[in-house]
Amino acid sequence: MLPITDDHMHINIRTGLGMEAVKDFKRAGGTHVFIVSLPGKESGVAIKKPEDFRAVYDQTVETVKQANELVKAYAVIGVHPGELVELSDTLGLERAYEICLGGLDLAATYVAEGKAIALKSGRPNFSVSGEMLEASNKLMRHAMDLSKGLDCAIQLHTETEENTMESISGIAREAGLAPYRVVKHFSPPLVKKCESLNVFPSVIAGKGALEEALSQGTRFMLETDYIDDLSRPGSVLGPKTVPRKTKEAIRKGTPEEVFYKIHKDNPEKAYGVKIET
Repeated sequence: MLPITDDHMHINIRTGLGMEAVKDFKRAGGTHVFIVSLPGKESGVAIKKPEDFRAVYDQTVETVKQANELVKAYAVIGVHPGELVELSDTLGLERAYEICLGGLDLAATYVAEGKAIALKSGRPNFSVSGEMLEASNKLMRHAMDLSKGLDCAIQLHTETEENTMESISGIAREAGLAPYRVVKHFSPPLVKKCESLNVFPSVIAGKGALEEALSQGTRFMLETDYIDDLSRPGSVLGPKTVPRKTKEAIRKGTPEEVFYKIHKDNPEKAYGVKIET
């Protein structure tokens, strides 16, 4: 059976559809999903110190446990770059940085213990001060250092400017992290560019993106960035999108073997997991 993998999905078992969204993914043909930790506020957790992230990560681990009753799910945990910005507004940048740094260190212990398979980090995808950008880059570099030590992948939430891929690839090299362990979440279909930089694009499966990505090669993954927020239905992409887009492409003539590369070989390479068929 062809595996169909969504590389980045949020599932909110507190206030969202929760497992109903995973069931939708499965009914559409989805088999594997990387479930990414929510920001503290969306998890119902007030972040005031590094240890507060534990409740966020535990919620993600529990979500993955429940999802594994339906499909094969993996946990990706860490500190969303927006946390630094939000915490800085009330606590100041220095203290906010310390809290986020500690949150990343805590996330690394979950990977080391096998509760998660990858880290999450990045920098704001909107305009911020030079000081904030510098602090964000330092946090991202620290997360890459942790990934290097753990030999695990890291999913990055960043801007998508012209030189973004070169920038994150360069920081990964400075950290000694194999760039193929760097997964650019919410990536445009820059398959050729990312291949030259050895970064894995996780292409957002919006209109025309899969077709454009396929025109450049097969070295990419697909994601919905499903948010699972009932107050914002359809704000990114729904949980059925990746299976539907995959099946549609096959119906239109794309060989099924191509999707073994996208949904199996590529995530196996990036994350060091086994995607069973």
